[in-house]
Amino acid sequence: MGKKAAKNPGKYQPRILIQMFRLAAALRNKMIKADFSDNGGAIHSAERIINILGQRLNYPGLSHLNNLRHRDDAEFSIKARAAYKKGEKVTIEHVAPIRAFTSKAIEKVRSKSDVPLRRFVKKHFQLVLLTPAEAIQLNRINRTKIDANRLRKAGIKLAPKGTCKPRKLA
Repeated sequence: MGKKAAKNPGKYQPRILIQMFRLAAALRNKMIKADFSDNGGAIHSAERIINILGQRLNYPGLSHLNNLRHRDDAEFSIKARAAYKKGEKVTIEHVAPIRAFTSKAIEKVRSKSDVPLRRFVKKHFQLVLLTPAEAIQLNRINRTKIDANRLRKAGIKLAPKGTCKPRKLA
């Protein structure tokens, strides 16, 4: 009898994502040097990869971003928690705007070690569930800069973690 097949660890493992992020960061930097802007698309691959890496490191087992609202450990604003319990729409927002977060992460890959990038992502990548009105308010106040008080400045208060039981999926 042969060996039992190992469980597939998935294609988006942190080690691979960091390697791909390094490639995307290098390409982004080359594009910027060639006078192509982030708004034009220079940073988009790096943004996508860092988003997946953040999910893998900080929300293990999350198969897709849209499933965040169904997790016991999902962070909700107080208003979003109430809306979710009533079956109303809630949106997923990055506490640190993803473009600014990605730019900071690109600075971390200057090191040959993966440790600075991993630490940065573990410490600063955070997703929160908000009402659509709160998401609009948050982005009106600040949609481009990392600010530890971004939510507070937008008047958003987080509910204590673990206080929203996931709804049963129909």
